[in-house]
Formats: sequence, structure tokens, C-alpha cells
Amino acid sequence: MLVGPITAGEIIFLRKSSIKWHPFESLIGDSCATMQAAGVFAEVESCMTADQMIGSAAAVQVENLVATEGPYSIWRPSDTPSIISEADAEPLELGVRFRVGGSGRITGVRFYKGVGNDGTHTGSVWTANGVRLASAVFTDETATGWQTATFATPVPVQAGTTCIASYFAPQGHYSVDYGYFATGRLSGLLHAPASTPAEPNGVFRYGPTSGFPDSTHASANYWVDVLFQPAPLDQGFGGPVLLIKSDARPYSRYYSEILRAEGIGSFTTVDLSAVDATVLGQHDVAVLGDVPLTQAQVTMFTDWVDAGGNLVAARPDKKLSGLLGLTDLGTTLDNGYLLIDSARVPGLPTATLQYHGTADRYAATNATTVATLCSTATTATTSPAVTVRQTAGGGHAVAFTYDLARSVVQTRQGNPAWAGDERDADPPLRPVDLFFGARAGDVQPDWIDFSRVAIPQADEQQRLLVNVLASINHAKKPIPRTWYLPKGLKAAIVMALDDHGTATGTRDYFELLKTNTPAGAALDGWECLRATSWMFVDGTTMTDAQAAAYAAQGFDLGVHVNTGCANWTPASLEATFTSELAAWASAFPSLPPQQGNRTHCIAWSDWATQPKVELGKGIRMDLNYYYAPHWWVQNRPGMFTGSGLPMRFADLDGTMIDVYQVVSQLVDENGLTYPAGIDTMLDRALGVEGYYGVFGTHYYFADDFGAKVIASAKARGVPMITAKQILDWTDGRNNSFFSEIAWSGNNLTFTATVDGRTNGMLRGMLPVQSVKGALTAITRNGTAVAHAQETVKGVTYAMFPVVAGNFSAVYTPHTFPASFWSGSTPPGNITTTDTSTGELGVKFTPAVNGRITAVKFYKGPQNLGTHTVSVWSSAGTRLGTATATNETPSGWQTVQLPTPVTVVAGSTYVASYLCPGGRYSYDYDYFTSARTSGPLTAPSSVGSGGNGVYNVGGSFPDKTYRDLNYWVDVVFTT
Repeated sequence: MLVGPITAGEIIFLRKSSIKWHPFESLIGDSCATMQAAGVFAEVESCMTADQMIGSAAAVQVENLVATEGPYSIWRPSDTPSIISEADAEPLELGVRFRVGGSGRITGVRFYKGVGNDGTHTGSVWTANGVRLASAVFTDETATGWQTATFATPVPVQAGTTCIASYFAPQGHYSVDYGYFATGRLSGLLHAPASTPAEPNGVFRYGPTSGFPDSTHASANYWVDVLFQPAPLDQGFGGPVLLIKSDARPYSRYYSEILRAEGIGSFTTVDLSAVDATVLGQHDVAVLGDVPLTQAQVTMFTDWVDAGGNLVAARPDKKLSGLLGLTDLGTTLDNGYLLIDSARVPGLPTATLQYHGTADRYAATNATTVATLCSTATTATTSPAVTVRQTAGGGHAVAFTYDLARSVVQTRQGNPAWAGDERDADPPLRPVDLFFGARAGDVQPDWIDFSRVAIPQADEQQRLLVNVLASINHAKKPIPRTWYLPKGLKAAIVMALDDHGTATGTRDYFELLKTNTPAGAALDGWECLRATSWMFVDGTTMTDAQAAAYAAQGFDLGVHVNTGCANWTPASLEATFTSELAAWASAFPSLPPQQGNRTHCIAWSDWATQPKVELGKGIRMDLNYYYAPHWWVQNRPGMFTGSGLPMRFADLDGTMIDVYQVVSQLVDENGLTYPAGIDTMLDRALGVEGYYGVFGTHYYFADDFGAKVIASAKARGVPMITAKQILDWTDGRNNSFFSEIAWSGNNLTFTATVDGRTNGMLRGMLPVQSVKGALTAITRNGTAVAHAQETVKGVTYAMFPVVAGNFSAVYTPHTFPASFWSGSTPPGNITTTDTSTGELGVKFTPAVNGRITAVKFYKGPQNLGTHTVSVWSSAGTRLGTATATNETPSGWQTVQLPTPVTVVAGSTYVASYLCPGGRYSYDYDYFTSARTSGPLTAPSSVGSGGNGVYNVGGSFPDKTYRDLNYWVDVVFTT
């Protein structure tokens, strides 16, 4: 195995037993052939330059760098104690304290055995307060080395659980390293924390029989370990959603990550081979990945949908065409675009969006088209991208004609065909090479269409999926979700520094953040301005004590892994991480294990080796995807990966890797104009666009970029956090869920399970409209829960704090006719001083199909002239109009439409009136929240493109200002 990084310009010699290399400088004038001929190495099997080796099939591969889904242990088989056999011969129990980072099962215990450690050994796992959960006797032991015992019944544990693993050594002579747990150890999802008085680690108990070890001495490691099998990454927590996968098609499993990212944990994942009518009948809706079907399975799905089931199929087997209402055209469209029909799925972008992968082309002969395939950003085809067919039995069959999971992964991670290809002629290989089209000799379009870079295209298509899913499940029950960020926040900045050996750069910036933190700010509430710094060990004057003090204040520090700005192989990268993490731990022994990374020069030599290596080192938050260089970015703020959400990486075949990608969007050397580039990204997240996200930064102290980030974030109330904070939040949110979702009369009941890493900041999302009526109250354990209405991507939700407990949401049946305001409700401001002629209106969405029979508006005494009312489609088509007659001097005016306007449940419309002389009634900031009255919802401005709409003259009102309510209403009936 390599013992150091390979750099470009070196000559590599491969032989059967090892690799050796010489710097290119020492071999000037010598080629591989001449070196072999000269007999530099007698056993040379092949020879290549380092540049040739990168991406070559001849390159040495490190097999099983890490098992991406476990099982995990704290120590590797090659790890050994310093003291193999302690002289102490007394019988005692020896243990290790550990915490699991995800739900799963403890399947056994390990310990390292030295000479003299004889007798019958028993392994146990305990709760943190001493309850034995399982035990097993070690059998078939070897004379020395690691020994393993497995439990007859594995122990299930939830994320964040702390346990003790131990073994009983009846003759002592245990293995030990004193002082080991002065710092903790992180391995994948297992964390053995540093020993503290509150949580001692390296624990023991003397006695003739096995018992709970609760004593400690000298932070010793007694070399006890655990076997932990995490729950499969594709598994949810059960509920109304069924995710159907095939292990032979790993992309079918990635839909679990999409559902989690969108706040839905109430799903069960089942292999297609195990799905039958009984399994389907236990769920409301099924999501079927891109997997082949037998005719019997097609019949099974057809029968279920015909009986009222709801199916969403991604790039479906063509044998499903009849059920889906599609006719196969026998052609495909690769890496195209889709255009969402905003009349059918409101609230999502009206521009075309890129997808990646292959879409099958169909004619929608018996289905409704929700989104259309486009061959270019401006050229629509006649084929659908997404369709819905409703059956006579009330079921729905939805088709995504492309594989959304594959598209999301490849939009986020780049073009897999370009992995290992130096496309931008700017070594080393970086993530940008997976997106850069104009390679010399192979000019292609960029993987990201820069005319769409402002839009989180992958995220918006995920929201299309969950909006369609909620729509087809409307007749059954609402599915509660969790919001993306703490406390309903719409943006957060992961402030990440690359410290290239400055003497005080990290400390100076940390102190600046402390200075800008408000007095009394709560660290756990993301109120303190904080940052991560990845540092070179050499050059800094920071001491271990200073680093520990910063860590205690919530800052995050780690080594800035350095490949020498060179390409790497899997073997060399593994060696580099190992050596540099060890050097960091030696320099800063008081710091906790590193959990985030951005490699120096963003070296990224293939598709997914780096997150696999990171996972093996306990690093699970990666910021290597980096929006640069400046000559490519060209001052265009945006999301080149199509996402602002932390989500797991996937391998080439779609297999999930338990490492999250957060993109470094705000980079101090990418040529964006700052602070305008920061402001643009944050304003799009906070504003009507709703491009929510977590925005990583890069700062290496060369200018005042760091101060500009602080100013922009503080001005908008956006938190500045560390990589560790976003990792803890993401893990905590993903391990929080709603279960036991069921109707009890008109009450939707459900139980919330909340991971402690969310620190009381989790927010739930419950649709305000359901088949039972409109949401009017929420209780938890019988106590009222405050909630506010907000429209998110066209759907209005009640947003509420989530604490573990039993919830009940009251849905009150609709009554008709319905309006937003009663005749006795007056505006806050009866008359404005504005005398401009304008069309003033309100957006509204009915929960059921019905008719608008009249439009109402509130009139002040100076609001004179002839008033005309209108009802419009969301696209601006006037559907009905009437002139007001017999008006009163002031108050509510009701204008009957000569022909009622038919409206469709879930679609958005605008009701307006022409005010010829101004002097209208108004209230500022009214639609910062959505408003619901029975079957009618007026969406909030954020999430609907703005509500409280106007236009000058008598044209369609499509402008908005300060979320104004112009006091326009409708009369709605069925």
C-alpha cells in the first residue's frame, strides 16, 4: 500500500507486492521504458506517470475502504494496544462508553486479548445507567488478538443513544492504553467520547462476577469494542408511504434520501420481491423506483390502484403504460428539460428545469400532463415528463418518465462520464471538472445550464414529487413533514475557513465572530456566530489549550487535508487522511474527532472515493463541491449543483454513502461581486423565490470577505454555523419522525419522535386542508400548540413546534357559501392617499372543486368611480367579470358574476377589482402568513410568488408590494 500521496509529475512503478515512486525531477530525461531497461527496480511489472495513473485501470484500488452501510466498530482489526497484557491479575469488568449516530442494532462485543487473559469471557452491552441489555459468552477464542462474541438477539438502539460495551476478564491481564480517552474517537456512526467527570470513558469494575463497570482511571482505553449494524440507509420509520426498491437497482433506494430531505420520514422500504397485495394494502401511497416488473406485478399494482391505491412510478417499466394512461412512442430524450404546469402544480418555478439521465417519450392518451419534456430550455416536446391518471375507484397512477433519483444525484454530483477527466485544464482534478463542458477537443454544454443556475433545480423537482404525492393522497390523509432548518429558518451559512498556515488567522476571525454575537445568544439555538476552520498544522501559533477553549465555545476545528494540490488514487488518499488526521490529533489532543472536511485545492480525482474515505475516518460532512473558478462562474450567483440541501452522496451505481454534501457556494476567490453575491443568494432563499438552502463558504483571510458575510447574515437574521452544527442538525432531523398517523373522526392523530440533536428547534408542517375540512387546532398531549400558516411551494401548511409526544390536529368540515372575511370585518386602513388607477387582487386556492359566484371588495368613502371585478387563472386569463352596481358609500361591496366561474381544487386563482381613482383600503404585511377560511386559502407571499397583487390600469394583477391585503374576497360554493 502507498504510504504517502502521489503527486503529478512523478513516475510510478507497479510491481506485484508494492508501489514505489521517484520524483520526476530526479529522473529528467528518463521515461518509464528507459528506467525499466536500466533495471532501477528488478521486480517492476509496469510503469506510468502519476498523471497517467489517475483514473487508470492499472491503478491500485483499496477494496472496502469502508462499508458504506456498516457494520461499524470503534477500532479496525489492525489497531492494537500499546500494553498488550497488564500485570494486574484480579478479575474485573472492562468497558467503553460509546454513542451511536444513527438508529440500528448492536449485534455483539469485541475485545483485544493478550497473553494471560485467560478463562471464560462474557461480553455485555449496558444502558448508560447500568441496565444490562444483552450478553454473550466468547467462544473459539484465539490465543491473542481481537475476539468477538455476537448476541443471540441484537439490541435495537435509536440515534444518539449512549451505551457501555464491556467484557468480564476473570484472570485480568487485560490490554490497556493509559490516557487514550483524553480525546474521543470517531468511527463512522460510532463515537467513543473523551473521558469527563460527567461521562467517564475507559470504565471498569473489580469483582468475582460480571457487573456494570462505572469506575475509571487515567482515561484508559481497555480495548473493548462493539459491533453496530446501522439501519439501512434506505429505511424509514413506517407510515402511510411505501418505497419499493430493488437492491439490484441502487438508485431505486435513493428515493429514501429524497423523502428524508423533504421532511418525510413516515415511510417503509420494501424490496419489490416482497411486495404483495397485503403489503400494498397497508399503505396509502407507493413510490416505485426504476425497476423492471413482471406481468404479475403489473397486475398487482393495477388491481391496487383500481381499488383506490396511489402509485408514483419513476421511469416505469413500459408494461405499466396502460395503468398510467400512456402510449409508448419508442424514443427517448437524454439530459433534457421539463416545464411544470403551474396551473396544476402551483408554487414551483415557471422556467424550464434540467433533468439528467434518460426520459422515455410517451403520449399522454389517458392521463393529465403535470410537466412536459423539453428538448432545450425553450423548446417543448409533445411528450410528458410527469403525468397523473385517476381511476374510477379513486386511485391515482403517477408517472415520472425519467428517473428522478438518478437525476437528483447527477445534478448534484456532476456527469459520471466525466469522472477522472481533467476538463478545465486547471489541475488537479476538482468537482468542477464534473460540470465543465468546454474541454479542449471535446466541447460539450456545461452540465449546469447557467441560465438556470439561480434555481435549485434538483430541490425543486423533489418538491414537485412531494407536492404531487400530497395531492394524490388528499382523499386519504395529510402526511406531516418536518421543515428543512431549525425554527423555520429559510437559510443558513456554513462558515468554513481554509487556514493555510497563518499564524493567527483562525483566532482573529473567531474573535470577530464572538464580537458580532449578540449578548445572551444561545449557542444551541444557532444564535451565536460560529465557523469551522480547517487548518494546516504547520504555521499556526494556536495552542492545544486555545483550540480546546474555542471548541468549548462552539467553534469547529480540523486539519485541512492536503494532497499537495495533486491528484490522488484511492490508496494515496486513504494514506493522506490517515497521516494528516494523526498529525492533527498529535498537535491538538484536546479536540474532539473531526467530522467535516474540505480538502486543500479541492482535489477530487474520481466520482465518490473521497466521501468513502471520509466515512472511514468518521467524517460525514463534505464541502468539497466548490463554485469556482472565476472565469467559469462569471459573476453569476447560484447553485451549480442544483441544490441547497444537505444530502448524502451516491456511488456510480446509486448506492448511498453516509456522508452529506454541502456545497461551498460563497467562495472568496470565485469572482462574484461581494457582498452582492452573498445578498443575492440569501435574498432568494428568504424572498418569494423560496430557494431555501444551506450555503457553504470558503474564506482564507486574503481580504474582507469574512466581514462581508457577517454583515449580510446579520442584516437578514441568517445564522452562521459550523460544519458540525449542520451535521448534527441534519442527522437529528433525519432521525426525527411522525408515526401512527391515523384519523380519529375529524382529528388527525400522530406521534412525534424527536432526536435530541435538533435542540428543541424542529418544526412540523401539516397541510391546512384535508378531505375532512380545514385545520383549526393542534394539540400535543391535550395541550394547545401554537401554529402559523405558511405557503411552501404552492401548498399551505400549519407550521408548529415539534416536541416528542402525541398530537391531534382538528380539521373542521367545510361550510358553504364561503368567503375569507365576514361583512363585519373592516380593514386596518380604510383609505389610502394613493390616487392611481389600479387592478387590486388576492390569490386564492380552493380545497374542493366548486364555483365562484361573486367577488367582494371593501370600499372606503373616497373610493369612487365605476368598479369592475374579475376572476383570473394563475396564468392571467380572465375567467369572469362584472361591473358593480348599487354600491353603498362604504363597506363591503358584493358583485355577482353573470356566469359563475368553475374552479378546481388545488389550483390557484386571482380575484380582483378595478379601482379607477385609487383611495383603496389596505393592510401592510398581511400575507406574510397564509389565511384560511373553510375551503379557501389565500397563500402567503413567500411560497406563492407574492400575495396581495396589483397592476396599474386594468390588466392582470401580477405585482406585489409588502404583502399588502387590498381587501378583495370571493363567494365560493360547490
